[in-house]
Amino acid sequence: MRTKLCSLCLVFAIGLVALTTPLATAAAETIQRTVRGTVMATNTAVDPQTIVVKVVLLNKEELIVGARVPTDTTITRGTRATRLADLKVGEAAELTYLKSPDGLIARSIHVR
Repeated sequence: MRTKLCSLCLVFAIGLVALTTPLATAAAETIQRTVRGTVMATNTAVDPQTIVVKVVLLNKEELIVGARVPTDTTITRGTRATRLADLKVGEAAELTYLKSPDGLIARSIHVR
């Protein structure tokens, strides 16, 4: 009886570890980043909407960042809220996004 109980506890412990490992891995794979650059394009005709920003890195290389813009993304011009449709190509922008296994997701966009 004692051996069966120990075996059952061991199976339970292994199952618990197996369940918690993917949760920790998934959380560790989501990274938040902020970049400053120039708006290259927006697309408000798709769902979710998208934005593309060109960033010039310190070593003068260009980085193109394209992100989905869900409806809960905060978009501001100065101190006022605005819409993605109101952003113009060529405007300076700061984009904060989440990098996840599913792609880049904009959390906030601020244009000056």
